[in-house]
Amino acid sequence: MPLVRSSNHQTPTTSASQPDLKPCPRSNFTQGHNDWFQVTSPTRIENFDICPDCYNNSFRNTRYASCISRGPAKPANIACACDFSMSWTRIAYTWLFAQNQPDLRLLGELSRLQPDSDGACPNANIDDPEVAKGGKPSVARTWYSLQDPSTGTLLDELTACSHCVAHINTIFPILRHVFKPVANGRRVDATCDLMTGGVGQQRFLEYIDQMAQAAHSATETGALNLSRLISYVKKWAPVPICTGANLVTSGQKQFCLPSTVPEFTACEECTVKHILPLLSPANTAPALLAGFSARDSHPNGFFCDLFSPRLQAYFADACRTGDADKYRRQLTDRFNKAQEIDARITRMRTECVQLKRQSQMHMNQMAVAKSAATMANRSWSVGVWTGVPFDWSATNAEMAKANEKAMQAAILEDGITDLQQEWIQNWK
Repeated sequence: MPLVRSSNHQTPTTSASQPDLKPCPRSNFTQGHNDWFQVTSPTRIENFDICPDCYNNSFRNTRYASCISRGPAKPANIACACDFSMSWTRIAYTWLFAQNQPDLRLLGELSRLQPDSDGACPNANIDDPEVAKGGKPSVARTWYSLQDPSTGTLLDELTACSHCVAHINTIFPILRHVFKPVANGRRVDATCDLMTGGVGQQRFLEYIDQMAQAAHSATETGALNLSRLISYVKKWAPVPICTGANLVTSGQKQFCLPSTVPEFTACEECTVKHILPLLSPANTAPALLAGFSARDSHPNGFFCDLFSPRLQAYFADACRTGDADKYRRQLTDRFNKAQEIDARITRMRTECVQLKRQSQMHMNQMAVAKSAATMANRSWSVGVWTGVPFDWSATNAEMAKANEKAMQAAILEDGITDLQQEWIQNWK
């Protein structure tokens, strides 16, 4: 197809087979909104809320708009999150959209899914420190893997929790039973390779896309053929996921061009995607790739020079033109700019923390001054004086200093945001 796209996709691509899926602004629980939408036709989906942005972007100009109505006002003390921000909900919507299903019943089926005794997907536990940094926590529970129909063996390179398998079975009923329990159903330690966040999200979506293609083909032909899905999992599951702009930790292979571009390093995933096809017997290898080799990663780790569209464009241009000197300058300039921006942001963050502490100190001193002025006023009021000589000068002075420091901190935070945007727009 492809069936799904990463949630950070910004370009509208609504078509006959693809809805437009933009980032949801209410993925976290929030209060004070009375503009929620709900699915009401052909039957109401209870406790399923859609924010106005998601409705306008993904439903309003589609055949499903008539299935959705403005929901009743929420109590002021009730926090809600947009249910359409959830990955499985978006996958289900994209599937029913592509299959031209007449209504949104599938979203209701998903919303009513309950975890089994093993609980929800471990990757959904936002309080887990591993999940917080975009990783996959290892948990003891019953796990499932795809079964290769040609051999009957399980592909243990990919493991999925029961909650994710239930979602797949609901969205793609024709794929029911393609996942089988690992270790005869015994509880073992493993991680879920589905519903991942962070840098792993794209791999998750690619797996789902392969499942969707298998389901679509089976729907069209009446025969379920898992060969493409099985081959895809065998190829990619053992390959570590590119860490993007983050450091690739020691222990993973790094791929280099020591004789032509010694500054260059790439991770295994990006090498498989962008370099190995150029080295296939069917192609004439670019001169830039002379001496291409793999080596153990540096003890301090390394950064991948192929993770972003900009870096991939640099690499493709260098392979096409053979201009290694230009490519080296591009990589060096980018590295130097990264060092410069990181240093500036680190300094600004440190200064910002100091300013906020100073602001809070002046706020505390303001409270002391206010208390002293109030006590002085009480002393006057019990005496013979008829006036009320409040002296707020010390209080006002401390408040002014607190506001000044807070404003300076806010300016620094804006500067940090500007630097981050500069990096994204011009260098990432």
